[in-house]
Amino acid sequence: MKLKRWLFTEFSTTKKFYNLLLASLQWRFFKNSRVFTYPARLTICPGNVCNLSCVLCPTGQHDNQRKQGLMNFDLFKQIIDECGPYVYELSLFNWGEPLLNTDIFKMVRYAKQYKIRVLISTNLKHFNDTICAEFIHSGVDNVVVSLDGASQESVTKYQVGNDFEKIITNMGKLVSYKRKINVNKPSITWRFLINRFNEHEQEKAGRLSKKIGIDVLKFNKFRCDMGRELTLSNEEQYSDVKNWLPQDESLSMYDYSRKKKKKIKLNHCKWLWFQSSINWNGSVAPCCAVWNEKYDFGNVSGSTFGEIWNSSKYKEARRIVRGDLLESTENICSVCHSNRAII
Repeated sequence: MKLKRWLFTEFSTTKKFYNLLLASLQWRFFKNSRVFTYPARLTICPGNVCNLSCVLCPTGQHDNQRKQGLMNFDLFKQIIDECGPYVYELSLFNWGEPLLNTDIFKMVRYAKQYKIRVLISTNLKHFNDTICAEFIHSGVDNVVVSLDGASQESVTKYQVGNDFEKIITNMGKLVSYKRKINVNKPSITWRFLINRFNEHEQEKAGRLSKKIGIDVLKFNKFRCDMGRELTLSNEEQYSDVKNWLPQDESLSMYDYSRKKKKKIKLNHCKWLWFQSSINWNGSVAPCCAVWNEKYDFGNVSGSTFGEIWNSSKYKEARRIVRGDLLESTENICSVCHSNRAII
């Protein structure tokens, strides 16, 4: 994690600075299993429910390996009260559509009391004038709108149940409201996952984003089934996603001749020292890609986050990353490491 991403920003405090500095020293020089810091970045999932059925998303598949529900505000408040003084950035999304949680903007406002940068990723289908205004006035710093294509036909190939024209209109409403009250935040990003059904629409998306006034149009490379990614080898990942990959290999993260990822990270996971992921019911996962709840490391409903952060499972995971090569089919970090599946 690059320090300059956090330092000398409006989100920095003395406590956050020293927490991040110590975390960096621990990671770079010791990779110690017991840490003396809190995460500088958190992912908190407001709920794993969604109004779309995206093909490679476990929520869209109605996969029952994780219980379904919405986070209540009191649990969110408990987490932020403990971790907030150390956190620079909060991703208030993961396995579902965050706008379906009616407390979402209440959560944003509470997090902002701790000077935290708040990001929300949404499909923006559940939207009205009240939600539009809340995006601006609650303090959200960045809105990422997931829209995978530049036509109804291409979008619904993957985002089953989506409405292209409606999402384009809703993005336009966000931009118009910002201009009306003359503010810069939130920054609005259109995130476009490139697959073989929409790869020809990049120029069209570029023209549309300029017309609407989107701050950033981001083309991301397509990945395999999100719920199984860490449990698949690189060859298995390629096999899982090959029917979705763009014909232009330069737009893909996979090497088509070798049938695996072009870049394979070797045991270089920083999450265990800098970041953590908390699900709607308080269960803590070592990273945002862990879907099966059997791999969770604990639950803040029954203990503090700090106790889980230095639990036996977390310490074992850090030893795995450090290179002790512990074999454990019960620890997802060992499974990920064995598969060389690090994202």
